[in-house]
Amino acid sequence: MKKSQAQQRQAISNAGPLIHLAKANALQILQTLYHSILIPEEVKTEIVEKGKEKGHSDALEIEKAIQQGWIKTIQIKLNPDFQKAAKTAGIRNAEASVIQYAYENNLTALLDDEPARIFARTLNITIRGTLGILIQATKNNIINSHEAIQTLDKLAETMYISADLYKTVRKQIEKLT
Repeated sequence: MKKSQAQQRQAISNAGPLIHLAKANALQILQTLYHSILIPEEVKTEIVEKGKEKGHSDALEIEKAIQQGWIKTIQIKLNPDFQKAAKTAGIRNAEASVIQYAYENNLTALLDDEPARIFARTLNITIRGTLGILIQATKNNIINSHEAIQTLDKLAETMYISADLYKTVRKQIEKLT
């Protein structure tokens, strides 16, 4: 199935990439890269309501993007068989909702958690994690390599990135110069 122009400019996200990019002051990369981001209601609850309760500033930035309308909250009814398969794979309902919606609508799924990424790959879903978003934004000239490396350094302060992965991503960014 070929993606329509609107679908190419849209993705569905789990909490991780939104939280990490917001903490690195780079959430706007998603708006430029995808135009609009969909999130299941459960993801909004996790990152905005619970985030604000815990005093996380990234929750306010994500809430602002929702109010601006480029992050859109959607209701997803999980197919019981899909939900059961996802649970067997160790995937929570919010991630399962992202994957199911991406599968049904031929969208890119923004996921950081490895079990969810593996499950999505078995369904031939295009996936992109936080670091992949950063690389793609650099390839698309949304940010330059200097900005990308600065953002990578900020991400390394707020999320776990192994030394090897950091070096690999940095080299990929530097090659794009």
